[in-house]
Order: sequence, then structure tokens, then C-alpha cells
Amino acid sequence: MKEELIGQLIFDSIDEAEIFYICYAKEEGFDVRRRSMQKKGEVVKNRVWVCNRAGFREENEEGCITQREAKPFTRCGCKASLRVSRDWISGKYIVSRFSNNHNHELHGCMKSYLSPSDKSMLSLMTKIGFKPSQVMHYLEQLAGGAGKLSFRRKAGYNWLNKLRAERIREGDLNTAINNMKDLQVKDERFFYKYSIDEKGILNRLFWCDGSSRAEYDHFGDVLVFDSTYKTNRYLYPLVIFSGVNNHGSTCIFAACFLQNETTESYQWVLQTFLESMGGKIPEAVLTDQDAAMRAAIVSEFVGTRHRICSWHLCRNVRKNIKNSAFCNEFCSLIDRKCSIEDFELSWSNIVEKYNLSNNKWVVDTYGIRDRWAEAFFRAQFMSMMTTTQRAESVNSLIKLSVDHKMTITDFLEHYKRTLQRIRSDFIHMQNLSENQNRGVRESSLKSFDEQALSICTLKIYYIIRKEIRDVLGVIGESRSKNIDGNDVFVYRENKEDDVAMYTVIVDQSSLKFQCDCMKLESEGVPCRHIISSLQYLRFTNFPDNMIKRRWLKEPGMLLRNQFPEASPVADSQELRFGELNKECLILSYVSSQTEYGTSNSMKRVRKDVEIAKDELMRQSQCSSVPSPNNKMPDNEPTDEGLEDPPVEKMHTVRDPFRNKTRGAAGGKKQKCGICGVLGHKATTCELKKTKTTPNTNESSTPGENSTQIPESSAIQSNHLASHSQNVQNLGSYGTLAQFPVVFNMPPSSPIVLNMPPNTNGLPLYSPVSYSTVFGVTGMGSLGIENVLGPNTSLLWQQEVCATTGSASNLHQNLGNSSKP
Repeated sequence: MKEELIGQLIFDSIDEAEIFYICYAKEEGFDVRRRSMQKKGEVVKNRVWVCNRAGFREENEEGCITQREAKPFTRCGCKASLRVSRDWISGKYIVSRFSNNHNHELHGCMKSYLSPSDKSMLSLMTKIGFKPSQVMHYLEQLAGGAGKLSFRRKAGYNWLNKLRAERIREGDLNTAINNMKDLQVKDERFFYKYSIDEKGILNRLFWCDGSSRAEYDHFGDVLVFDSTYKTNRYLYPLVIFSGVNNHGSTCIFAACFLQNETTESYQWVLQTFLESMGGKIPEAVLTDQDAAMRAAIVSEFVGTRHRICSWHLCRNVRKNIKNSAFCNEFCSLIDRKCSIEDFELSWSNIVEKYNLSNNKWVVDTYGIRDRWAEAFFRAQFMSMMTTTQRAESVNSLIKLSVDHKMTITDFLEHYKRTLQRIRSDFIHMQNLSENQNRGVRESSLKSFDEQALSICTLKIYYIIRKEIRDVLGVIGESRSKNIDGNDVFVYRENKEDDVAMYTVIVDQSSLKFQCDCMKLESEGVPCRHIISSLQYLRFTNFPDNMIKRRWLKEPGMLLRNQFPEASPVADSQELRFGELNKECLILSYVSSQTEYGTSNSMKRVRKDVEIAKDELMRQSQCSSVPSPNNKMPDNEPTDEGLEDPPVEKMHTVRDPFRNKTRGAAGGKKQKCGICGVLGHKATTCELKKTKTTPNTNESSTPGENSTQIPESSAIQSNHLASHSQNVQNLGSYGTLAQFPVVFNMPPSSPIVLNMPPNTNGLPLYSPVSYSTVFGVTGMGSLGIENVLGPNTSLLWQQEVCATTGSASNLHQNLGNSSKP
């Protein structure tokens, strides 16, 4: 690159000038460092970049002790530099000084900075979910192996950290909310809502885009929602609302972050969900056994059937009932297609068989049988779902590249990419259903087969085709008329182990069909018994609305026409970058097969790179604004395109603290490992502090009238070594002792309490139950209900009488019982 040509360059911004000089330095074989910058308000007046070996390193003062090893001297006073200054008329930056006078040897490719192309690859790959270390390994492999990167790995990590910090410089939640406001400009139907607490900390955040809202309009008859954890640095639970589209695959309607999973939080979520979906209430909801979810559904989704996930129920029965035979029969009964009377009889039989009629879990589960037994949902449309497995699959898909350290801003980007993949699959299946021609088997029911193929998606067509072919296995038993004049058909299956009879009632005037198997009502497709009745009545096609509209191709066509792309169109530079990458990948693979091809392609590529750089530099030079003499009029249209309208930014939401509960409030609390009391850990236990406190008093000894107890080395070592300090520190009290005495000896060992006189109400704790505890004269009242375990004997020294403690809660500090 000629020096005189560089001196004539004009840049649109400081960043553009910096990128140019870095690329130039890389080609020449030196590194760049920023030296100085002058600003006028927020506008940069000029900036200077120099060679990394410019100037000299300052020496440390004498006597200064450094902890690190001194680095080698690299600066040698090099004079190479580039200075750009702002042209106040045009607003551009021109080169005001350029020097290429190096006083040192220039050497090959430097590795201390990243080129724009390297930054683009790092940003792109981390954006789609790759970890930085994985990206480094990948780029190393592309470059030819370890040590072949054009930059240092540390530089890559530093740049990614800087990029992440820059992305949320206004705060994580503020940035996320501002991004949502920007999305509303591009997507008019994008909806979001959040709430904050009295401290200004976000506690709820709900969002859904226009495509999700359109999907809910067509497929929102059955809703599945479930919560998942460890998706963000605050450990806020993530609630995903999902359903099933016309291809039988999962679609996502909305998502929400919650600070806690209380009934109030879920009520807010469901109210916001209805607000975003125009008030449309689903026909049925499928969730796990969360009580807060249930209360919110009853409150907000009036008239909606609530079904409990059968998979969660089968898991819970194995936790609560340790009888594998009962568990197997219970899980089989959940999905059994039978009448309510048959279900009640079967339930009574298995409960009586395993003698579980008084089991609390069994009784409670039976009380909510209308929310989990298939017998109660035979006429309820459930989109062919009985579990929340689809929600679990979505959670797994989302969490593939998510960890508990991710910011909300980064998570929203990852969530958007997950939606794009799901919608890309939907568009593919929709095109496949519309465009793929398939042959239909010759049969007496060929017209039904052809009709199903023409109007239904492939997934639903395969289900209906199976029913059509299974008509051959249906045997008609009788045909008659009921009192309403409707046709009544009775069928049975041609199977030895199936003796059930199925009755089909046909109202030809209104074209209504009803079968005992209730497949039409529960799944939205005709069963083999109804198809057999249609054949007998000489129908050649399915009546209108017999196949539920949500299973047809039509809703998918409307969605695809409304949202033809799975993701928003990327900017022009990204599209061009992607097209060139694909072509260069082919070139790299083909040319690398031979040495000649590799060297020849390298020459051509390097030549093309130089040409592209020169062209870019000439365009930058020609893009300057005309001089004042021929200044462009203010009302002259430009070819730069229209800009998006400005978006008002919000900076009032505080980032939350890390949520320690990681989900449902009121979860199981851990006990202290020393005293067994809830509310603190072993590391902060007061008893541990007492044990470690030095004791200045004299060691206590048994009283003169102590009962002679057969001592053993185990008793002396355990008792004196572990508890003498605690006993002495108690002193004399008229009320309860401040610190509990904790015994950690084997249960078979007796315990001697060497207590000072007048010690009242000594609280005793232990993780095990001891057989005998000996006390001395003058101890006053001892908390019998606190003594170590329900079967612990207490021997008083003077009266040598025995009693038994009966505390139900071993960790209550009672101490109100008197000496027996």
C-alpha cells in the first residue's frame, strides 16, 4: 500500500480508521497501540495510533518491590504512527499525519490483536451458543491446528468479555427491555410486560412475538406450561407456554421469568398471557402437580379443564409407594381408556389388593382423579397429549447452550434462535405436506384416503390412513334405529383378546357422529368404527368438520404466508458474508486435495484480498461529503435508506440478586450438620463457635457423691474430649442454657453429665438416640422432652430413678419438664 495513497484516505468514523490501521499493520508485520485522543464534548476531534514499540518503558523507582517477574523490554522509540482529525464540515475523519518509519525489524504475522474477520467469527459462533473455548478449538482447527491462530487465545477471551460487558453496560434488564422495545418497531405484534418490586428490582418478565401470537390463534386450544431452572445468572425460574401445531410438533406461544413460583406470580403470568392473546382461554391445560399452578388456573382460566401430567404422576407414585407391583398397575390405570364406572372398580380392586386404603398419598391422589385419569378425559380434546413431555423437550432444547451464568439479555437472543429453529422445521413440514405427491392404495375406501391426503398434513394423514386400513378388522354386529330416528351401529374388533362392543350413533340430518371409543372427540380424527359406518351409509368423503380444522393444511398455509421466514432478515453485510463463506468453503476443500491446488488458490486468494482492500479504500476516499461549493441540498434524497424511528430507552429497572431458592418457595430446607436445627449451616453454627472458644476455667470433675459408673475408655475420651468445654461454659443458670450440648457418640455409650450445681433446663440435642444419660445432684429441672431421643433413659445421680423422654420433635428447645 502506497504511503501517499494512505495520506489521502477519508473515514466515516474513528472505528473505521482503527480497523484500517490494524489490518495495515498486520500485513506489514507490526502491532498497533492507541496513544492519544482529543474530544470536544462527546465528539472525537482527533486520534493517534502508534506502533506497539513506540516510546520507552519507564523504570521502577528504587526500592520498589514487584510481585511479578519483569517483562522483557520491547519498546524502542519507534516513530511509526497514524493520526486522523475530524473535518467539521463533512463530519468525516481525514488522515492528518502518517509515518511508516520503523527503527526495528518487522516480522511476520502478529498475534496480539484480532482482525475484524476474527471478531466476526467469534461473535457469530458465541451468539449461536458455542462456548468461547469451543470456538477457539474450532478456529484453530480451521487454521491448521494448535498454535496456528492469527491471534492469541487470551486476546480472543478478552475481546469476548469486553463485548459482553459492552452489551449490558446499561444494566442487564435495562438492555433486555430496550431490545424488546426495538423489536416492537420491527414486529408490531411483539408483546412484553414486566413488573418490579418496591426496590425497583424486576420480579416478572413476560414476552411473546407476533408469530407466537398467530400460532396461538390457530393452535391454542390446548396449552402446556412448565417451569425450568438454571437458565440465567439470577436463577429465576423460566416458564414456557407451548402447544401442538397442525403437524403434531411443538410450537411455543410465550415465555416468562419469575422471581418466585407463588400463586400470585402465576396469576399475574396467566393474566398477562390472556392479555397478550386477546383474551382467548384454552379448552384444556396440561401441567405438573404444582399447587400454585393449580390455584392460578382455577382463578384465571374459568371453564378450562386442567389435566395433570401422567409422567410426573408415575414418578411420584414410585417415590411415595415402595411397592413396584402397585406402581405398575397404577401407571397402567392412568392411561386406560375405559368408562368412569370401570375405573372406579379397577381402583378399588388394586387398593384393596395391596392394602393401601389408608395410605395418605393414595387417598389424596384418588381425590383428584378427575385431573389425571384417562376415563375422565375421554370426551375432552387434548391434542393427542397426556404428558408435559413436549414442554420438557422444549426446556431441553433451550438449555442445550444455556448455563446458570447467562444474562437475561443473552438468554433472550438464545431463545429467539431456538424459536427460529422450531419455525424453520414447521415451514419445512408445511412445504412437504403441500408439495409432496403420494400414491394411494386401491381399495373400496380410496376416496376417503385421497381426501385425507389432500386436506390434512402428513402426520395426521398417516393416523387417518391407519384407521381406514383397520376398518377391515371391524365386524358389524347390528344396525338399528333409536327413538330419535338416528342410525345405531354396533361393532366389535376382530381380536380374540378384545371382547368390547362399540356403538356408533349417526344423525344424518346434522351429520353428527358419536362412537363409544370417543376418538373423534378426544383426538379430532374419525375412528375405524365411524369410517365403517360412513362406508355402510354410502358416503364417499368425510363430512365437513369431521376432521378438526387445526389438523388441516389450511392453518399452516395462513401462518406461512403471514410469516414466510423463520427469522428476521439479516443485514446486507451478514448476508454477503454468509454467501462468500459458503463459496470459500467449497474452494478450500477442493483446492486442499493437492499441493499445486493449494498454492495456486493461495496466490489467487491473496491477490483478490489486495484488490478488495484497494477497492474498499478507494470507495472510502470517494465517499467523502462534497465541499461547501457543491454541497448537497438538505432536501435532496439519498440512497442510504430510511432509518428506524427512535426508540425511547428505559433505565429504571434494577438487575435482581441471585435467587437462592432456585424455584419453588418453601422447598426442603437443609439442617445444620452439628446441632440439626433448621435455618443455618454447620459453618455458622453457634455451637461450633463455642467449641472453638478457648476455656480459661478449670476442668470440671464429678461431684463427691457421684454414682459409681462402670467407666470405659470410650466413655472418658468421648465425653471429656467432646463436651467438657460446653459444660463448663454453661455456668450456673436459672433459666434455659444459651447453648445446646450436642452428643455425637455411639448410641450404646452411656453419657455422664458433669454439670455445676443449680443448672436449670439444659437443652440437649443429638442426631442419634442414646440408651442412658447420667446426671449429678443439684441439676434442677432437666428438659425430659428434649432428651436425645424417644427411647432415652435418664438416670438421676441421687435417686437413681429412670424415666423416658417422648419428644416427637427432637430439635424443639422445650426444657419445661420437672425432675421426676
